[in-house]
Amino acid sequence: MSRPLWALPGGEEQGPEFDLETTAPWQIRDAVRTLLAPGTGVLVEDAVLVVDEMVANALEHGSSPWRCRFAVRTEPARFRVEVDDSGTGEPHLRTPDLNGGRGVLVINRLASSWGVVHYGRFKTVWAELPLDRPQVPPISAAPAP
Repeated sequence: MSRPLWALPGGEEQGPEFDLETTAPWQIRDAVRTLLAPGTGVLVEDAVLVVDEMVANALEHGSSPWRCRFAVRTEPARFRVEVDDSGTGEPHLRTPDLNGGRGVLVINRLASSWGVVHYGRFKTVWAELPLDRPQVPPISAAPAP
């Protein structure tokens, strides 16, 4: 099921590929932070959140086998994540309710673009986040009175 992240060559650093049946979500989050290091702040946590939502959606709505991979491209500065599954469902925006609907909404708001590519027996859901926006530090907790 593996294939290159970008069709165009050059200027990218590819992270590992994960089998989502054997990899814990915290390991994937750590790998995103490691790939984007030494970056910190909201930009990195946005990437972690998008990856987390995409993985959760694939596991909840897709079918095995599940794979996840991501990479950083320098020109233009982008973080790209791809999640594969063999389910027939299509991710789509919907109005959130008590049963969910927030995952794709979060991805749509944080990613500069996202979509689905269909292959013979599986699909890849992908998203890209710009890495060239200003770095904002995370909000710290207010001091106790």
